[in-house]
Amino acid sequence: MLNRLMLTLIFSSITLSAAGLWLLMDVPLEKFHVKGDLTAREQIKVTDTLRELDLGGVLSVDIRQVREHLEDMGWAREVSVRRVWPVTLEVSMLKESPVAHWGDEQFIAASGNLLSLPDDYPDLPRFDVGVSSPKEAMKVYRLVSHLAAESKLRVVGLVQDAQGGWNIEFDSGVKAFLGAERLSERMQRFNKIYADVAVRAQPVVYMDLRYNNGVAVKHLEEDVELEETVLMAGTN
Repeated sequence: MLNRLMLTLIFSSITLSAAGLWLLMDVPLEKFHVKGDLTAREQIKVTDTLRELDLGGVLSVDIRQVREHLEDMGWAREVSVRRVWPVTLEVSMLKESPVAHWGDEQFIAASGNLLSLPDDYPDLPRFDVGVSSPKEAMKVYRLVSHLAAESKLRVVGLVQDAQGGWNIEFDSGVKAFLGAERLSERMQRFNKIYADVAVRAQPVVYMDLRYNNGVAVKHLEEDVELEETVLMAGTN
């Protein structure tokens, strides 16, 4: 009985000592070290987000909860969090890079995921998509960009109307109305016609490729828009 009492007292003493040591070592977090391919604004955004959380001390901080909170910011692809003794929380973050603007407030990544970023990227293409999902829009963007490269053009705008038709704007200023079907075929037709009309003196305003066997081409001549129809044999 006495031995059992002694063991209980010893165990209680060790437990209290350990608890006291834990409280002594669980000092409040004072510093955040943010690593990764982030811009200055993104680093500030991460730091501000961490400061808004009730993190506790360096030992009691819930690492998983912090990681999940940062992943919910809307642009983190991979996040790791670790304690650095005595008062620092280190965050390493890989982000998804934006490919284009999605509407007025978001961006779209190559994966099709939507991103909310603190920086602006004025040189990126702009998507205004009425029907398709972000992932579907990225498939169209890749297809059109690949084919437009044959004409040395870069896509700067991708617009989908309420009927699902795609309208493309290129860096040359010309627009292509492709409709909702046979996008690859119509872009190939665009390349054939563009090679001829692009060398003319009159700038091309748009090319409408929604016809079965031709293309409507609108030119700008002395501030007046003129439209012609180019027929193509063998197209359907």
